[in-house]
Amino acid sequence: MKIVRLLLHMLIAAAAPLILVIGMARLLTLPWYPAWEYAKANFPADPLGMAPAERLRLARASIAFLNMPRGVGRLDDLQFADGTVAFNVREISHMDDVKLVYDQLTAAALIAFVVAVVAAWVLIRQGRLALVWGALSDGSLFTLCVLMLLGVWMAVGFDAFFTAFHGIFFAADTWLFNYSDTLIRLFPLQFWADAGLIIAVGVGALAFVLALLTRALQKRNERTQEAGIMNHES
Repeated sequence: MKIVRLLLHMLIAAAAPLILVIGMARLLTLPWYPAWEYAKANFPADPLGMAPAERLRLARASIAFLNMPRGVGRLDDLQFADGTVAFNVREISHMDDVKLVYDQLTAAALIAFVVAVVAAWVLIRQGRLALVWGALSDGSLFTLCVLMLLGVWMAVGFDAFFTAFHGIFFAADTWLFNYSDTLIRLFPLQFWADAGLIIAVGVGALAFVLALLTRALQKRNERTQEAGIMNHES
């Protein structure tokens, strides 16, 4: 039984970082983020002079594509104000790859959530609520440790981190574009650097609070159980 409890504990703990990171990342695929980013005074203007309103429209459409059911959303019919197509074939192919990875990570996070809920339910049925709180706390602390390592990496060299990240999920060179390509004009490096910072800070804050809260709940539950055993023995 101890091995089973350990396995359930690990399943819950492992689910925490994936759920926190993907959940925070999905918040940035809502319309507010490009609008907020473009409104910043230090955000680079389009080098080819695209109007801000048109730039925001295309950015929002590109990001909305990620949240559409597969086969429903299309990017090849997006156009500039003058009627020319916004994206070339290579850009559309990359966005299809991005959506595939995005959908797979979302599915993985949902599966992790379901597995964690089932594992928690089994432990609670066994009267091991304290183990559930402890697993959540351990998962949150693990998330903080990973974030610290990634944060140092990004601080030392974001370009290297950005390249390595794309190398994991995409085929070689399929994510590299000319500065004149629409994807680069809509989403310059600062867009992604700011997104990474928001995700790191947001996940870090949530993980820190969750670690403290669940550890406190774990200690409280353990004291309650000990008090119950002592009362039963007396």
